[in-house]
Amino acid sequence: MTDFQPIATNNKSYNATKRGNDLYERQLYLDALQEYSKAIEAAGSSTGSGGHHDNYLALLYSNRCACYLLTHQYTSGLTDAEKVVQLAPFWAKVRVGEAKLKQGHYDQAIQYYRRALEKAVLERDNEAMGIRIMQIQPGQDIAMERHLRNPIQRRIYDFAKHMKNIIYAVVDLDTKQCVVVDACWDIDGICQVVEKEGYEIVACVVTHSHFDHVGGSPPAPYDTLPIKISGLASLLKKLPHIKAYIHPQDISTVRQSNPSILANRLVPTCTADITSSLTLGQRTHIQFLHTPGHTPGSQALLINEGRLIAGDTLLCGGLCGRTDLQGGDRRKMEDTLRYTLGQLDDRIVVYPGHNYYGIDWSTIGIEREKGLLGDDLVGFGMHSSSSPSSPTTQHQHHQYQHQTLSASSADASVSSSSSPTSPVASSSHSADGSVPYFSSLQRKKSSVDSRI
Repeated sequence: MTDFQPIATNNKSYNATKRGNDLYERQLYLDALQEYSKAIEAAGSSTGSGGHHDNYLALLYSNRCACYLLTHQYTSGLTDAEKVVQLAPFWAKVRVGEAKLKQGHYDQAIQYYRRALEKAVLERDNEAMGIRIMQIQPGQDIAMERHLRNPIQRRIYDFAKHMKNIIYAVVDLDTKQCVVVDACWDIDGICQVVEKEGYEIVACVVTHSHFDHVGGSPPAPYDTLPIKISGLASLLKKLPHIKAYIHPQDISTVRQSNPSILANRLVPTCTADITSSLTLGQRTHIQFLHTPGHTPGSQALLINEGRLIAGDTLLCGGLCGRTDLQGGDRRKMEDTLRYTLGQLDDRIVVYPGHNYYGIDWSTIGIEREKGLLGDDLVGFGMHSSSSPSSPTTQHQHHQYQHQTLSASSADASVSSSSSPTSPVASSSHSADGSVPYFSSLQRKKSSVDSRI
């Protein structure tokens, strides 16, 4: 998650928060608790948008939780901690861990603390490798403007939050150059987030051709409104000096939904005689892995042989992308999970294309334990009308509810019964207590290299 500075809802809430912070610093926790309660009341209820207002409320509840814990009001502290999780599900659950610890629920406290600790270790190891992997999420970092006059755009932003995409910026810390992966929904917002951190976008990568990753004109049944979703075409227009790296088997689909993209702005990947990797600076090496199944040209990014941006092929938590959409192929997905990804080192950290259920990273080892990778594929249960029945149980783990994008004046809508990336579940469960070991693996020199 990128750094953010949530804005107070009104002056009354801001002033109460300021008084609470001052009292907290003076260790007057009961008085601070009262001021934070006033700030929460003045701020009003959650909007449900996941934007700055909800983040601000989450901070207030987090601060009040700390006051409750420091004054031995553990039950009230846990209630506030759970409210923080509800408002900001992507934050580390440290406050919940503190409350569970004070209540004597040690195993549960360890679980919450461990997750926060693992993320800190991961970020530290990334920095040691000379990289930073930014996760940019609609409704949290971008696509949050609630004052937009255009009702269609407001609904698109609501839909963007619903889809739970994760856009990535792979940063070389030495040069401050970065590659943006799957830029979609709010290109201006993405560029602002990156620029605020002091980084320069020098290239972009597409993991696959679905509209929630590249933008453009949505396919049926999303095409009942004449809309264009901000995405790859918008980014290439905004930054005319960069190119997009995309697998050749997905190029035609991307250009069909984005006809304004010129062929010379796209660089085919995973083809040995063209390009199979790119390098930023001296320490950031990105290798493209062809991972068909979700789409014909799905690809993953293996960064310094220790980090994998998997797109919608591997969604973490025992989930893989659907194969029952156009271009999906169950047998190819099986080969991808069994061989291409299944043969990778267990210590490699996996970053998925969507944040389902608050899971924004995993490891190859964890996903293998869940039965989704390797020779056995215990958890590989998928449904595809074009594929033969599998001996494993075929079921859909997650179906999005009916979602409608409507214009109040046009009385038109974009609707669907499910997401194009609704994941398919593993039937097995992870082993308890599996703690990933993060390691900066020595990288090998690729035979073909594209240096920026």
